Amino acid sequence: MDRIGIGAIGCGGIASGHLPAYRDLDGIETVAVCDIDEQAARARADEFDVPAVYIDWRELIADERVDAVSILLPHHLHRDVAVAAAEAGKHVLTEKPMATSLAEADDMIAAADAAGVVLMVGQILRFRPANTKARELIRGGAIGEVRNILRRRLGNSREFRSDWAHKPEEAGGWVLYGYGAHEVDMILWLNDKEPETVYAQARVNNEYWNDYDEITVQMSLLDGPMATYQHSLNTPFGAWECMVIGTEDAMLIDSGQIRFADHVVEAPLDSPACWRAQVGEFVRAIEEGDEPEASGRNVRRTMAALEAAKISIRDGVLVDATGL
Repeated sequence: MDRIGIGAIGCGGIASGHLPAYRDLDGIETVAVCDIDEQAARARADEFDVPAVYIDWRELIADERVDAVSILLPHHLHRDVAVAAAEAGKHVLTEKPMATSLAEADDMIAAADAAGVVLMVGQILRFRPANTKARELIRGGAIGEVRNILRRRLGNSREFRSDWAHKPEEAGGWVLYGYGAHEVDMILWLNDKEPETVYAQARVNNEYWNDYDEITVQMSLLDGPMATYQHSLNTPFGAWECMVIGTEDAMLIDSGQIRFADHVVEAPLDSPACWRAQVGEFVRAIEEGDEPEASGRNVRRTMAALEAAKISIRDGVLVDATGL
């Protein structure tokens, strides 16, 4: 195709990442936006010079100018929109988490496969320079064979960015799916591993969050490494980092640099460039008929780990993720 027509479904905060990135790339054009809040949709259309505005996502999908969609909706809506878009022959980039259950994720993969369209998940951390460089170093043997991964994300916020974020039935669990979709994905992606067993615990510490706000996930990964992910929404001292421990050295990864041995590798964060890289990968996969980075099939392992953690929290048991 000469030009890829993009339809953005959802005009909330996350659209501020997708829409500028599409605007900055050649060969694509955002031709339609949709939101149940018509005023919000028209504001985005005016901001990015988009010709069509919808309040019903089904009408956007039916628009013949739309070749592909960005799904920028509350988590519980991803499955239905992605399946309908795929069945209509549209390529799909859905924001993370891919869905709020593994069964929904499998429905999305099956629909994309049946239609022969691209299905990609917005795992934006895969496109951050520090993470891409760290993965390259790990794969190159910079710290030997990986034995342990320690990842933590700690902070103290008193505001939801979305009015649905405090509703577990819509968010799927703000920490486990809202944040955990990033953090668990990083553990698996950085180390090219699949989850094997998962044990998780969670607590409600502050009723403000209306959900678990403290969580610890312990995983054994196939081929040997173990991993721990810790998350709290109640710490006055923030931390967001990943320690990867190998047989020869250890590596500390944060948002802008990597430290190992006597090396400090600077990898400054450029958020607009990360968004361009992500949507650029989506466009490349469409143009080349290829599977993208963070394809639905690849991100299924992240969804399996999250499903296992959800079951473990609920039942208090160790869960075999390989059987999910």
